[in-house]
Amino acid sequence: MMEKQLNPVIKAVQSLRKIAVDIKTTNAEIQSNDQKIRSRIEECGKLIATTNDSLVINLWIRQKSKLVENANTLLGILGRIEEKLRKKDTTDLVRIWTSHEEYKGMVLDNLIELERLGNAIFIDENLQKWEDNWKEIRSSLSEIISISDTYHLKLKMMEALKPDEIDELTMDILKHIPWNYSDNEAYQYEHEYMVAYNELKESQSRKKNLWDKILNALAGGVEETPAHRVQMRRWMDGEGDNQ
Repeated sequence: MMEKQLNPVIKAVQSLRKIAVDIKTTNAEIQSNDQKIRSRIEECGKLIATTNDSLVINLWIRQKSKLVENANTLLGILGRIEEKLRKKDTTDLVRIWTSHEEYKGMVLDNLIELERLGNAIFIDENLQKWEDNWKEIRSSLSEIISISDTYHLKLKMMEALKPDEIDELTMDILKHIPWNYSDNEAYQYEHEYMVAYNELKESQSRKKNLWDKILNALAGGVEETPAHRVQMRRWMDGEGDNQ
């Protein structure tokens, strides 16, 4: 699966649009996608059970237990971030986000190990069922990661802007930027997005300091370590079994 490359301007517009998305809505999406992942993991567990191989089954149980523990912790961290966003509370943001990145990495490692287990033992029909489940798991995980990246951007905006500046920016975003397009749909409406971006930029040009703060936050909104980024991309592209 080739990774799509958004026009940098389109990416900036999408990032700005996500700032204005309601926090409660995104949290509900996190919970929904988490449940989808857990359901698919259970289906994978049923396939593992058909092997009647006690070594494989016990390994699955241990790895799944680690995944559940780390995923529960990660959900708790995202919940705390959600609360801080709602309250516009800027205290302790660096520590909380560092914990988020740590547990996100552990969850990803757990998922990679679980997927490798089935890739190594299944053939024919069961392999297809296994791969179908992991395709859905990746899709749901991608949604959660997209939202967590948005949370990070919002936290950085809170660090860079005053509450009244955030409110002002949010109103401008909702006024100028198409709010209901997915990243994929944004490709189809590039001209419309460029117009929206320029309109927003023009609206902010009279408040240059605020616009500079926005661009600085966007520039560092979704930072990851190079190793983590490569690991994430390979697994999301279905290459985790080759590592």
